Amino acid sequence: MSFSTTVKTELCRVPMLRPCCTRAEAYGALLYASVFSHREIRLSTENAAVARRVQALLSRAFGVDAQPQQVGRKKQLALTEESQIGLIFDALGYDRKNHVTYHLNRNVLENDCCIPAFLRGVFLMAGTVAGPEKKSHLEITSAHPSLCGETMSLMLDERLSPKQTVRRGAHVLYFKDAPSVEDFLTLTGAPRAAMELMEAKVEKNLRNTINRQVNCETANLVKATDAAARQIAAIQSVLDKHGEGAFPENLRETVRLRLSYPTDSLAELATRFVPPISKPGLSHRLKKITELASREDT
Repeated sequence: MSFSTTVKTELCRVPMLRPCCTRAEAYGALLYASVFSHREIRLSTENAAVARRVQALLSRAFGVDAQPQQVGRKKQLALTEESQIGLIFDALGYDRKNHVTYHLNRNVLENDCCIPAFLRGVFLMAGTVAGPEKKSHLEITSAHPSLCGETMSLMLDERLSPKQTVRRGAHVLYFKDAPSVEDFLTLTGAPRAAMELMEAKVEKNLRNTINRQVNCETANLVKATDAAARQIAAIQSVLDKHGEGAFPENLRETVRLRLSYPTDSLAELATRFVPPISKPGLSHRLKKITELASREDT
């Protein structure tokens, strides 16, 4: 099951409590239907829950009975009777004789609560959203530029900031940032889906933080190991040629400890002196040893 299907199934569980919101949600679905004209209304979906939801919306909002029919992979609700279409047009303030219906009548969205319901209907018919495992992306597609622009204006009123583009002749509103996707899902009635996206984002950020820390620690360990190997090679070179006497007396303890504990970090090795010395102090001694070895080689 895709994440879009999961989201739409959650949206279909939102109770239809207020008549104004029921009509607004039905209106959103109708405007983004396959066909919405004075001669025919046709809504298509592959999601059985959405088909049942739209059937209930049409019945409750307009008193229209539309039975879903299986057409290929999709379930389709089709209305062709003039009387049924007339009931819908009258309720939405459209002229029964005018087939140009793809514009948003703001008067239908009479209360603030109606706008989330309207956007829910829009998403049920024309929306998709990427799952938590993918990059954040939610989009709504329409074949009608004026309707796309009016829906965008409505979203802006709700402090949502979608972007708009044209793809293969279709007009698309989309969000590509996680907070906007989460806000849209929460607004329209899918808080569980929004929470799933938020949890996935937190988990991903935590995993990235751990990986960065591990990489940093690994790099530091490799750097320290390489430095220790160079120090030991320098010491061994001097010992092979001249013996321990080639080192000043104040450096001989450092030479012996470095050879005895080749895998120690500077901090660990500094604690083995009696009394212990500081890490900068040890670093200074080892630098003198490597410089001495360089002079001996030349």
